[in-house]
Amino acid sequence: MALCVMFSILLALSGCGKDAKTTVGLDVNLYLHPTSADPVDVLLQTAITKRLNDSSVTKLSLIHVRVDEKTVILTGSAREAVRSEAERIATQTELTLNGESIRPKSPISNRIVITK
Repeated sequence: MALCVMFSILLALSGCGKDAKTTVGLDVNLYLHPTSADPVDVLLQTAITKRLNDSSVTKLSLIHVRVDEKTVILTGSAREAVRSEAERIATQTELTLNGESIRPKSPISNRIVITK
């Protein structure tokens, strides 16, 4: 019995002296269309996707963003209000890279299917 108690104490103490490592993870859900080889397209797609995920109106919707030669294509399914908000966000997204403004081409191709 005493041997079991001592073994349990030694087992417990062996794990206490080690430094605990902290691991930080980052999940990125980014779909890169095969034609989106231009880094400007990737940056624009990422910015629009982030803004959609940050918006209280669009963050829970199933909207996908694809950018090809600065042309934005929105796909997925959502309510009419969410569809309109996603298009507004995509249209108003602007980046600055090395002092150069990056904006999507107009018009936005909004292929989001309306659900009820």
